[in-house]
Amino acid sequence: MRSKPSIETGEADEADPGRRIVPKRLPAALTLLVAAVALVGVSVSGVALVGTGAATAHGSAEFDTELSTVSEGETAVIVVNSSSVEAFEVTVGDEDEVGYELRATVTPAADGATSLVFDHAEAGGDGKTVTARGDGTVEVDYETSLNDAVAPGDYDVELFVAGGEPTDVGTLVVEDGEDDTGSGGNATGESDAEEGSTEPATVTESDVEGADLLVEPAETEVSVPVDLDDGETVSVRVRSAGDASPRFIVQNETTVEDESATATVDLSEATHGDRATLTVRGNEALDEPVEREVLVVDEEVGVEERDGGLDVETPGFGAVAGGLALLAAALVAGRRG
Repeated sequence: MRSKPSIETGEADEADPGRRIVPKRLPAALTLLVAAVALVGVSVSGVALVGTGAATAHGSAEFDTELSTVSEGETAVIVVNSSSVEAFEVTVGDEDEVGYELRATVTPAADGATSLVFDHAEAGGDGKTVTARGDGTVEVDYETSLNDAVAPGDYDVELFVAGGEPTDVGTLVVEDGEDDTGSGGNATGESDAEEGSTEPATVTESDVEGADLLVEPAETEVSVPVDLDDGETVSVRVRSAGDASPRFIVQNETTVEDESATATVDLSEATHGDRATLTVRGNEALDEPVEREVLVVDEEVGVEERDGGLDVETPGFGAVAGGLALLAAALVAGRRG
């Protein structure tokens, strides 16, 4: 018997060193840079990423891919690669945050590659929401009871080995079966052009000022200050938010150096105007996850200024030079040429 409604989650989660995006007018650029420094202190430059789960003393478990999708009423297959473990735990969603949660204990397949089948039609009901193909087994420990189907949106999927922090984090995207347009949105989450149009989204100066971090749609190294000792291990993840199309999630495990968590993320699938959330997590010494709001800005498209003009200044820093150039280098994404 379903008793608790699911809530909408569509909004739950939101680089060449010589190429920079800066407003042409010095006052606006200076204001943005100073505000961004006060807000975050995040640095970026161009390099490459391979997503990975974390190994523990008890063995390891990681997703074959960090992003899975399922249409309403359909099934999705989530492959977990494990080593030296007799069992692992998988969770889907968070009841307090998105209105739905499932926790299950999995005995992996003999070859260590376990294919978990998530059945959207059974989620929140009395049937078997998650099963394993082949010789793996699944025991559901807890699942939210729902009156309606699990709502479209993004749901965290986490793996645990012997408790503690997750060894890997992915995303299950529940797609609206009635929404097959595949159209993306602009920086505010609204459609920016007619269906079928290839016009890029519009990004304004206010959008830029409201973001913690600007990145280009390219391979990008991100460095986030964290309150941890050097040598501690954390995971860095960038996940698309809002109406980004296609959706994307990239993740890497890294070691803290100079009180910063630095990793490389491949955002080549992102498009101008996409929003994303950068999260640093996965360490018991970290009181809570560190998050930064990310805005993707393609310098070839530019940012709309308040007077209606379009800033497409490239490359270099234009009027922002000397000491300000060093400040900008710590804030703006670059792409290797």
